[in-house]
Amino acid sequence: MTVGGAGLEGNWAPVAAEVSGQMLPIAELRVSRLSFEAGRYSIIDHADQVVGAGHWQLGADVIPRSLDLLGDAGPNAGRRVLAIVALDADRLCLGYDLERDVRPGSWRHEPEQLLLCITYLRQP
Repeated sequence: MTVGGAGLEGNWAPVAAEVSGQMLPIAELRVSRLSFEAGRYSIIDHADQVVGAGHWQLGADVIPRSLDLLGDAGPNAGRRVLAIVALDADRLCLGYDLERDVRPGSWRHEPEQLLLCITYLRQP
């Protein structure tokens, strides 16, 4: 798996999601599309409205690779979301802790952790 900064750029639609190992219906997600541009991200809802935006910063090339989302609009405005990311061709996986400001150490949730993992497919 590779994750270069340019590899993230584009539009992504969610195809699977889980919270701490429990499947979450895609329809329950607020996001219908995630867009990465040069240093910026946007979260678009089902009404095609931007509901979150900010800057993104990719960490060192380690596994799991870190991704910081620095919110400047929406519910995460002024917050740094500490995520992990994996990219395999046109499939992107993002994971982050819903309650704590701690970066997950892996894709497996720990006891008492609300780990949200969303799988996206690249859109044309």
